[in-house]
Amino acid sequence: MTKHKLVELIIIPVMVLSLASSRAQEWPVSGFYQIISGGYGVCVEVCGLEFSLPNTNQSYIAMSVDAQRNTAQLAILGEDRHTVFGSFGFTFFLTNGAVFPDHLQFAERDWSYTVSNSAGGLRIDGGFANHPFYFSHVDVEAILVTADPVPMLGLPRVSGGGAIEITVFNGKWGQTNVIEASTDLFSWTAISTNVFPATTCPICPFIDFQDSASTNLARRFYRSYSLP
Repeated sequence: MTKHKLVELIIIPVMVLSLASSRAQEWPVSGFYQIISGGYGVCVEVCGLEFSLPNTNQSYIAMSVDAQRNTAQLAILGEDRHTVFGSFGFTFFLTNGAVFPDHLQFAERDWSYTVSNSAGGLRIDGGFANHPFYFSHVDVEAILVTADPVPMLGLPRVSGGGAIEITVFNGKWGQTNVIEASTDLFSWTAISTNVFPATTCPICPFIDFQDSASTNLARRFYRSYSLP
């Protein structure tokens, strides 16, 4: 008889920032956003390649804004929430953003992107032009999932040996993360403490965790939090 293991995730509640109309004239806030609509176009000598968003390679936005220093960073991530999207050698981890009263501006000689608030979250428009490659994002809308930084647990997976595997994402370089487990939701035990490692994108590192003890348990609950 095949055993079916029940695995549940407990997510620490967080306060989601509201981007109401009263904030319409303020710059976008740091956070982790989910893309809900938009378009991505590519020209390779001949134009015509157009893709609707979100898709496998472009599903989320990780953004960090430091208004006091007038700097911003932005990464376009895939469905796994930590792989940075790349196209023709260009990686969509933008690090040179400037903060304006009502938008963020990312620009260099061959490309420019504008990020502003929309009714439901963010709006992103921009493109890159350096013959023979051209690409652009048009009317990309993304909604805020969590304020920055709040590490989150991904969906659980089962390894070949039957152990539960989980990815913790939306962390920051050097941030310490603790994973706790419980069988009854009352008693919790810390089973893993890790530091988010350096990655190509400083605002989207991740931790892959495997719970070897889960192979002998019929039920297991997990939660995660970060140390100050």
